[in-house]
This record gives sequence, C-alpha cells and structure tokens, in this order.
Amino acid sequence: MSNTSSSKIQKYDAFMSFRGEDTRRTFVSHLYNALIQGGINVFKDDERLKTGKSISDELPKVIEESKFAIVIFSESYASSKWCLDELAHIIKCRKELDQIVIPIFFNVDPSDVRHQTQTFAESFSQHEEKYKDDMEKIQRWRDAFAESGKIVGHHLQNYKDEADCIKKVVDELMSLLHIKSDDDGDRGMDAESPILIDEGKMSFSRDKKTGKKCFMIAARGLDIEWSNTPDYWEWLPHSDSRFGEVAKLKWVCWLDIRGKIETRRLSKRTKYVAYLVFKLEDKFHGLETVNAVVRFVDSMSVKEAEQRASVVHFAGQGSRETLPFKRADGWMELKMGDFFNDAGEDGDVDARLMETQRLEAKGGLIVQGVEFRPEGSRSGVPPRMKKRRILLLLCLIVLVLFGLIQVLL
Repeated sequence: MSNTSSSKIQKYDAFMSFRGEDTRRTFVSHLYNALIQGGINVFKDDERLKTGKSISDELPKVIEESKFAIVIFSESYASSKWCLDELAHIIKCRKELDQIVIPIFFNVDPSDVRHQTQTFAESFSQHEEKYKDDMEKIQRWRDAFAESGKIVGHHLQNYKDEADCIKKVVDELMSLLHIKSDDDGDRGMDAESPILIDEGKMSFSRDKKTGKKCFMIAARGLDIEWSNTPDYWEWLPHSDSRFGEVAKLKWVCWLDIRGKIETRRLSKRTKYVAYLVFKLEDKFHGLETVNAVVRFVDSMSVKEAEQRASVVHFAGQGSRETLPFKRADGWMELKMGDFFNDAGEDGDVDARLMETQRLEAKGGLIVQGVEFRPEGSRSGVPPRMKKRRILLLLCLIVLVLFGLIQVLL
C-alpha cells in the first residue's frame, strides 16, 4: 500500500468499491451510469484499470486520488479479499486524508456490517482459516468493517426502490462536488447556501469569507429527552426550516437536548461555537434560564460537564454572551459553548442544553437544530457592525449635502 499521508492529488471525484458478483450488472451499473451522466468523474475498477496493471499496485493510489469513496455493502462483499483490502485502505484515507466515505447497504443491515454477523460472519471465518498466519490482516479488515458500519449512509430498505436510492446518492455528490477545499482561494459555497447530508439529518456549508466548514444537526439528529412521547414533543414541518421536521416542545419538566459531532468532520485548527437554533411561541413558559455546556466526550465526563455548565437565557436579562440573537434567516440562536478543534483527532464533541433542576412546566420552544460554526463566521447573524457603518455613512452624506446647500444659499 502507498503512503496516504503524502498523497494530495485528487484525480477522481469518487471511487466505487463493490462485490461484482452481487451488484455489477444491476445496482452498480445503474449507479455508475447515473454518476457519469451527472458529470461526476467516478472510478470503477472493471472500467478503468489499465490492462496488465496489478490490482494490488493500482487501486490504493486510485483510492487516495479520489475525493469520495462509495462503498456498496452486499451479502458477499466480505468474501472478497480485494474488497476487504480496498475497504481497509478507504478507512485509512478517511482518517488521514479526510476522505468522505458514503456507504450503501444493499440488502444488508448496517449492524451486520458493524458487528460482522449474518453472511459476513461466515466469510470472516473462512478468511481466518485461510490466513491464520496473518491475523493482523484479519483484524485490520474487521476494524474497517466495524468503522464503516458506524458511518451514516444509505440503507436500501429506507427507499421506495433502487432508483430512488441512486437519485439520492447522485444528488448528494453533485451538491458536494461544487464545494472547494479549505485551501482553495475560490470558496464556492457560503454558509447561507447549506446542502443536506446524512439522509437529511444534517446540513453542510462553508463560510464565504474563510471557507471553514459549518454543520447544523437537525432536530431529528439530536438526542432530545422525551421527544418520542407525543404528549411532550410534537414533530412537524416548518416553512422556514431547512430540514423536513422541527421539534416543538408542548410540555416537559425535564429539558435535555444534546447534539454530537465528530471532530474529524470539522475544519482543523479552528475555534468552533455551538448554537441552538430555535424559535419561541408567543406563549412560551419556563424557559427564561437554562444551562449549557460543550465538551469533548473522551476527555470530560458527563458529571464534570454538568458541573461546568453555564447559565444562558432564552428570554429576560443577562450578559450579551448569554442572550439569544436573531439570525438573518429569521430564526434565533443561543450560544451553548465553544471549543478548539486542533487536528480533528479528539473524537466526538457534545453540545448540551438542559434544565433538570427546577422541575417546573416548560413549553413553547421550537427546535430546528444545533449548529457548529467557526467563531466569527457569518452564518445567520446579521452583521451589526456593517449596518452601523452604513448608517454612519448615510449620516455623513446628509451632513455634506446640507453643507453644500448652505454654501449655495
């Protein structure tokens, strides 16, 4: 395998990894044609490998030169040594090159991929027998499988048919490929033009000025206590939301909302701020003050985070840092906390908003999501200083005109 840490060339838009016996003439063929028609430069090994080239020599380099890796998990995927080698290298590129992996679970369950059960169990047993002198290789394959099963992808059973799934994958890639890299001077998409990813449970955009990554986790992607109880929370569409549903708080005594994101998704060496994006109904109640905290999951316990939580205000009085602001998109945002993302290797970050001490009735809150945004970026908050400068300039123009009129008179 080649050295991924030194590879920076991105020759292909996407690399497809699949077990040919299962899908080549059906799903993979249709997906490949749809990607090509969409203008996506995709590598499929039986289409592009040069005659006479060794697969083991060629594929690692191709994987590294691809912006995305599409992995189609089918029932016999694990029976192929080549597929397992591909997958292990793809996961390595995900960790070292920030390659985006898009898993497609074709008539298999993500949990079976994650735990190597069902047909995958038999395949791995056969590999263990065949490669019993190289158990390190087997473990590398198992680790790649376990990691892949945790990535949110496209589960075929969640779509009405294969064509629907293919359209979703192609649309997602066509949108993402219009985004420039962090190091590109032309920043492409700004934070006011988000696209939906992770099956609509998250939005992605880039700040127009800095090119840094911005993510918002939809209400459906949050961990909201009691949210599946209709008497407490209601799920409904909202005309102003970028997501399909928002969560409306009807009545609870125990308010607890959490949003979690992997640091590897975020821009490196960047200070991020987590915001709750919400609206309040006219007759909201019990929400004047709440507690908020942001923590690195692997380095701070839940108990310690609760002790460090700070008071913020949905309404009432408080310091500017603890009060909500109205965004340009009409929603309100409340700062939950901040953190510095160094190399993207600190695991998950958890942003939590809670009021679990004063057990009084609370209601009237509409949650769109939790946004993770680089500090100082322009995501939705109107630029107040810019407005002040415009106002001062207008005043200056009026004074100059008034002076000219006096001179002429």
